[in-house]
Amino acid sequence: MATAAASRVAVSAQVFGSDRGVGSSGVKGNNNVSFGNKSWVGGTLAWESKAMRPRHENKVLCMSVQQASKSKVSVAPLDLESAKEPLLNTYKPKGPYTATIVSVERIVGPKAPGETCHIVIDHGGNVPYWEGQSFGVIPPGENPKKPGAPHNVRLYSIASTRYGDNFDGRTGSLCVRRAVYYDPETGKEDPSKNGVCSNFLCNSKPGDKIQLTGPSGKIMLLPEEDPNATHIMIATGTGVAPFRGYLRRMFMEDVPNYRFGGLAWLFLGVANSDSLLYDDEFTSYLKQYPDNFRYDKALSREQKNRSGGKMYVQDKIEEYSDEIFKLLDGGAHIYFCGLKGMMPGIQDTLKKVAEQRGESWEQKLSQLKKNKQWHVEVY
Repeated sequence: MATAAASRVAVSAQVFGSDRGVGSSGVKGNNNVSFGNKSWVGGTLAWESKAMRPRHENKVLCMSVQQASKSKVSVAPLDLESAKEPLLNTYKPKGPYTATIVSVERIVGPKAPGETCHIVIDHGGNVPYWEGQSFGVIPPGENPKKPGAPHNVRLYSIASTRYGDNFDGRTGSLCVRRAVYYDPETGKEDPSKNGVCSNFLCNSKPGDKIQLTGPSGKIMLLPEEDPNATHIMIATGTGVAPFRGYLRRMFMEDVPNYRFGGLAWLFLGVANSDSLLYDDEFTSYLKQYPDNFRYDKALSREQKNRSGGKMYVQDKIEEYSDEIFKLLDGGAHIYFCGLKGMMPGIQDTLKKVAEQRGESWEQKLSQLKKNKQWHVEVY
């Protein structure tokens, strides 16, 4: 499912972001919800005092991250639960669906390298999807490699549940990092080589039209047969998108036929604190559901690993390796989503841990795949 969305990245240059992204919203009806010292009334964020407002004007707080509350939010229409299988490729590249941009919000702080946006798209309920699937986006303009033809489809993991950020089944959200190219010799940005689709999405305004394809993908679907299962989620950057959808379904939404009572454990690797995505939302789950949610961050520019080097997500995995392996032996699902460069380090770490435990990693990985416990989507 991780196709050529990032294929335009030049190896010899410094590139920030990716056009294969992976996630503002409002509140349905009278669902007034709150988080900390902020509250929502009819879809409007209310700060109790001026002193509580965000310090950084250029970091827009995504509305959705304020919506976690102890009382779950009702969702509709519930017939979105009735399908036995997820829909696949309802809309294809030759016949995309014309959707509408609802909002685009910067969701990283001023010290984050690069810019990441949360984009809400109104599909009118006409492109239903399941958590873990992807939308395809066809940016406007002509394909430079095929004069007269449209651009290729870029895939983005959906960062919301099937009910969307408005809880009414009419929207889907994307988490997109703006792909910017810097000339390695001059150090200056070259807009002609920037990511076409990521910049189109991050520059979009409410009301703009967007060509959608999909939904696609079955690899990252959230298995719900056992509501008490353990789910270990490992993400780098915008790879957190599908996990945001999982966690909203588990902890934010009142879904009558899915009452989660298991363990969800999220590992998120980013550069620094300002780069954390949906952190307020995840932190609220941690406070409200301490027995069902764990949240570990790997901040490469702020934390050190046991060896004194930069802290990457594989270092966090090694830190908790005994517990992770025991959970996997007990049937836990493990998911990986993010840049494909994350996997070699993670695989090396898991192999080392397995050998220390007297196990063959190759055999263990084969068994995990056979049991459908192993889910990977990288780009």
